[in-house]
Amino acid sequence: MGYKIYYDILGAAAYAGVTRHTIYHWIRKGVKDVDGKKVWLPARIVEGETQINEIDFELYLEALGFEEDESTDESTEDNN
Repeated sequence: MGYKIYYDILGAAAYAGVTRHTIYHWIRKGVKDVDGKKVWLPARIVEGETQINEIDFELYLEALGFEEDESTDESTEDNN
């Protein structure tokens, strides 16, 4: 069995490029996806810390129409 990766609120916010408030909103109140259906971000609380499963988070962002920023994956060129 493989390892599962979990984000905390701050890590999830940084990954998605949104505020911590937005992450809490997605968990508590949900938001409409690209098809107009209301969806909530799945999360769990372990020892007082909110945790968001990496796969659940990526699927949630995809449902909202978020796209991964490809500019962070590109290597910089050396102009010598």
